[in-house]
Amino acid sequence: MAGVQDWLSAADTDDPDELRERILTGYRDGKPFTPYVPTLALPSSLGRVLDFGCGLGRNFPYLTSIAREVTGFDLPPMIARCRTMADHPVTCLTSDWDEIRRSGFDLIVATLVLQHIDTGACRAYLEDFARLSPATYLLTRVRSDFDVNVLEIVASSGRFEAGPCVEVDHDPETHQLRILGGASFDDVRRLETGGHYEVLLQSRADASSNTG
Repeated sequence: MAGVQDWLSAADTDDPDELRERILTGYRDGKPFTPYVPTLALPSSLGRVLDFGCGLGRNFPYLTSIAREVTGFDLPPMIARCRTMADHPVTCLTSDWDEIRRSGFDLIVATLVLQHIDTGACRAYLEDFARLSPATYLLTRVRSDFDVNVLEIVASSGRFEAGPCVEVDHDPETHQLRILGGASFDDVRRLETGGHYEVLLQSRADASSNTG
């Protein structure tokens, strides 16, 4: 089982630690449920940030430190769990994508989430990202659960200018991102296999219509 049904099932588990493990593999073995700080420089003076696929709010402590307002979006049952399990408050939690599409943001953050979304839905979300915000920070595994290169989906949308990619993994000592190397966006989008990469996407001028 993959995609939406997989995460609906995860949100329904009665065991909070099992849910955290589904979100962060290795949590039961000692990985702290704390945010990764991006190794890439993000835009400064951020007003509104969208945490896309916020889960249980793992990113909230970091995002609220860099932005005036933080909105968390996820599936309805995950947002319901986030309301009771998140340790850090944010401006808004919602599962209403139509509401999000009427908003505008200075930055969208999608951390380890697009890799779990089926290809058609991923394309649709990326189209919206380009209209909703001038910039999107992406941390993703190269291959999605549907055996498609996530960065190729980004490229084929034609909606973004992509910066260089940084290959990263989990540092067991700091529990932060460890840089393994760098590569061009075009090189990574062509990979058949691979680990995890960060990239900052800039929405093309004819795609972005930020209303915030």
